[in-house]
Amino acid sequence: MRLQTWRALGRYGIGLGLRGVEVAGKLGLYIIAAGALGAHDAGLFFLCLTWIGLASTMARLGLERAITRHIAAELAIGQGRAAGRDLRTGLVGTGLAAALAAVVTYALAGPASHLLFEAPDLETPLRLSALALVPQTLTITIGSALAGLKRGVAAQFVQNALWPVLMLAALLAGVSSLDSLILALAGALTLSVAVGLVLLARDRRRFTDHSGPADAASANAASADGRTEALPSLWHTALPLFVVELVQVSLASLPVLALGVFVDAASVGAFSVANRISMLVWVVIISIGTFAAPNYAELHRRGETSRLLAMNRAIMLTVAALGLPMVSVMMVVPELLLDLVGQGFGSAATALRILAVGQMINCLLACQDILLAMTGHGRTLRRLNLLQLAVCVLLGAVLIPVFGMTGAAVVTALTVAQGAIGTTLVRILLFRKPKTSTPLADRL
Repeated sequence: MRLQTWRALGRYGIGLGLRGVEVAGKLGLYIIAAGALGAHDAGLFFLCLTWIGLASTMARLGLERAITRHIAAELAIGQGRAAGRDLRTGLVGTGLAAALAAVVTYALAGPASHLLFEAPDLETPLRLSALALVPQTLTITIGSALAGLKRGVAAQFVQNALWPVLMLAALLAGVSSLDSLILALAGALTLSVAVGLVLLARDRRRFTDHSGPADAASANAASADGRTEALPSLWHTALPLFVVELVQVSLASLPVLALGVFVDAASVGAFSVANRISMLVWVVIISIGTFAAPNYAELHRRGETSRLLAMNRAIMLTVAALGLPMVSVMMVVPELLLDLVGQGFGSAATALRILAVGQMINCLLACQDILLAMTGHGRTLRRLNLLQLAVCVLLGAVLIPVFGMTGAAVVTALTVAQGAIGTTLVRILLFRKPKTSTPLADRL
């Protein structure tokens, strides 16, 4: 038992180390890209990244979180073939949807640049962004599958650590124009997909049915109280999670896109840098969440609610301990962080302080959305997220046109805090005490 604990701690340590690589890579990427491109082109670059993120989320159709849950839950009771079917469905579905999103992006690049953003020089970079959509989408999907296999380190490497380092290397090698940077992004993501597929192939033997003693015992114990009913179809699980993912990326994207309508590209660039610095807190949350997600799904599938809640408490404490120091730096010395990026970005210091407040609450109440998603409460999570979106749109329509960057920061911070508080309250209501009957998720 002690050996297993030490091994688990070792995996968490390696995972956090990879997240450290990601933090360094992304922070270096933002700083060097902003310095090399200048405030105007940096604003266009971040608009392209925002567009890619939104389009890729739509293309994933909610399948990435569903894949993590289904693979972990099916393998928990030895159903490897069912896990393999869900993996294939997810890869094909997201790949085809991403190809369609790329075509749409290419077609809309001209109208969006001229009519929506009134930035004609955005057209070519936005067209090139279409090349990044398929690999971006598949990178996230493959990483989610690796997470479901409890390959958290590999998942983080594929999803988050490899491509920022490759992009940073491209910048250091002399890539300095906006168009070439978008092409480098597409290439880095494509390489990440290739690495992810190789890692999945190494685990192909796990996608066969197994009925070892531990699995059989767990399945028999849980079947006595009805917990081993077949999971809903992958698409049934994915549908509410698709809305959740779309809302989440919209919450991150809408303030930036709205700001692009009302202010100049340099201001968009400054706010985007501040926003992305604040979102580095998500690095810690996603890192721990990547390891937690399959365990949430496995324990829920086996009906071990007490262990699930104990693990959840440990997860929240871990995230708070690791994330709050980062938030403190953002709140105390935002000017210093922004000055590291370059001249012209210090105007977003107030925005960064406000954004950090939202992330502080997120740190204290972390990973509750992951718990709800992995335990079959996707529809409840969807309602919470739609409420967040409504608040974001209403506040954004009032605050962003009047207060610019500060208004966008207030909108972003409030919606982030709302999400963390809402999911925590719902989790408390749903898991007040261990249940010995059919899980509430199966009745919703």
